Amino acid sequence: MPRTYAIAVDGKVLRGSRTATTTAVTLLAAMEHSGQVLAQRQIADKSNEIPAFQPLLDTIDLTGTVITADVLHTQHAHGTYVRERGAHYIAQVKANRPTLFNRVRRLPWQEISLDHYERTRAHHRQEIRRLKTAAFAHLDYPDGRQALQVVCWRKDFTKASSPSNAST
Repeated sequence: MPRTYAIAVDGKVLRGSRTATTTAVTLLAAMEHSGQVLAQRQIADKSNEIPAFQPLLDTIDLTGTVITADVLHTQHAHGTYVRERGAHYIAQVKANRPTLFNRVRRLPWQEISLDHYERTRAHHRQEIRRLKTAAFAHLDYPDGRQALQVVCWRKDFTKASSPSNAST
């Protein structure tokens, strides 16, 4: 029976790989959150990470895993692929997916109680983090049934600035 663990998918440009005649080398990797690399692929020149996502994960048994990736991979095709392979997927939703973002934003967040609240002060900054969870029947994302709202407010005491909403 496969074990349950989280897999992070992320791309990185190899520092120092660009020359006067060649473009920089970009790799897409899948790794356990402990840091062990499970698979890695080079991204084709003049492409991006999206077409390499599925071939990268084809080499890994995904049954019972949770896949995390940056917002670039919040694609219906990726969500469907991951679910068909027996895994779960944490999809980040931001304004680059306006329809999905607006649907998540219109959930009744004001009526939902806080799951977590943390207030810290360090390095001349005050930070407040809030977390809320909402369940729903359908949100037009493959097998999507739950949304998390993460809000981080920061106030820098070295500047005269107001708090900014870093992420929702």
